[in-house]
Amino acid sequence: MENFIHLKKENDGYWVKQYISLPQILMMLWVFISIIVIIYSSHLKTGVVLLILSLIMTVLSFIPPKICFDPVSQRLIVKNTGLSKREVIYDLTEFEGFELQTFRYGFIHLGCYLYANFKNVSGLKRPVVSQSFRKKTMQEVANELEDLRKHIY
Repeated sequence: MENFIHLKKENDGYWVKQYISLPQILMMLWVFISIIVIIYSSHLKTGVVLLILSLIMTVLSFIPPKICFDPVSQRLIVKNTGLSKREVIYDLTEFEGFELQTFRYGFIHLGCYLYANFKNVSGLKRPVVSQSFRKKTMQEVANELEDLRKHIY
C-alpha cells in the first residue's frame, strides 16, 4: 500500500499529485508574450497591462485543488485553494468509478483529465481528480486509486 507513485500518504488520507496541464502552459506563454511586447515594441503600457493580467492568471492557474481520498471515513475531499477557498466532500459509498477523458484537436493531443463519477452528482459538476498531458500518467493515477479503493472495501 505504501509504494504509490502518484499518491502521497498524509495522516489518514492519500493526496493525489497534480501535474502541469494545457491551461497552465498557455498562461506561461502569455507571460512570455507580454515580456516580449515590453522589450521589443513601443507599446509599453499595453505590455505592462498584459504582463500584470497574465501573471495574475498564471498564479491562479498554478493553484490546483487538493484532492484527498480518506479511506478511514470513506470520503473524497476536494479543497479549492484559489480565490474561493471551499471544501467539497463526496461520500465514497455513492462512488461509481473513474472516467478518463482525452482532448484532441485533430492529431494534436491537448490533454487528459481524470474525473470521479458519483451517483448523485451531474456530469458537469463531477470533480477533476487530476490532469496531465500524458494519458499514461492519468491511467497510472486511476489504477493506483482503484487499488486503494479495492483495499478499502
